[in-house]
Amino acid sequence: MRPIDPRDVFFTPPAPVYTGIEDYDAPRRWAEEPRRPRGARRAVMLFALVCGVWLLALAASQATSATVAVPFLERTISALGNVPELLRLRERQIRDAANHPDAKATLELPGFPIPGVMLARELAQQGSLDDWRAALLHDGAVAVYERGPAAFAPQGVEITSGLFSTSAWLKAVMGLMSPRAHFAAWVTSCVLGLGAAALAMLVWRRAEGARRFVAIGLGLLGGALVATALGLVGLLLAWLLGISTGSPFVDEIGGLILAIAWTPMVEALCLGAAGLAIALPATVVVWMTHAEDDADFEA
Repeated sequence: MRPIDPRDVFFTPPAPVYTGIEDYDAPRRWAEEPRRPRGARRAVMLFALVCGVWLLALAASQATSATVAVPFLERTISALGNVPELLRLRERQIRDAANHPDAKATLELPGFPIPGVMLARELAQQGSLDDWRAALLHDGAVAVYERGPAAFAPQGVEITSGLFSTSAWLKAVMGLMSPRAHFAAWVTSCVLGLGAAALAMLVWRRAEGARRFVAIGLGLLGGALVATALGLVGLLLAWLLGISTGSPFVDEIGGLILAIAWTPMVEALCLGAAGLAIALPATVVVWMTHAEDDADFEA
């Protein structure tokens, strides 16, 4: 009979022990279940905030595009220079100059707010006042969109203004209505959109099962509420500008703010509807799953 090897004592697996209780391995089974990741609520809140700001940046990108900015600048130039009245006063002068044998191919309208904007001779001869106004305002708006407030001053002359003067407002708004501002808003909206997508993936990883869809839906709904709140602030600002003064230029600024504020609110309605469509069915599934688990436990 050989002596006992210490390795046999320490490395021999222990024999199973039966306690006679059916669910003796339940604590071990519960311990082996994966823990639910923490921070899901914070991820959903951050996802909602980024979605709301993304909608606002998207609205700013749309408002500073040429398709929206140029018509706004046309109305602004017309209001600042009282262009319809100016054309009526200068109509005979322009037509006489256009019919002169030595007339140039383009004619300048004296008193037009944007220096250097010219009227074609053929249009000056045969066009109506509405045709003149449309052509001049379009060319002037394009010049302001591309050059900014400098388009209102003769070449080589710099515009100086007080802090709270109308020209200061003019420079600020015209600075926003430019290709550079549109590009900045577009880049911002793209970055925020990618950030929202990344946060959606984070929310998906932090939650589990049907709760993932609930979390994503609530995040979209929260983003819609954030965008709606920001849009309401814009509507309030537009209303305050509308009642503060009767200036046509200020009225145009209020109209622009109104358009920018309505855009994210309309998009927020679609985003909120999508969030509800995702969250409500998933909530029902989660509730039914919990009800079944509770019934099994009681049985």
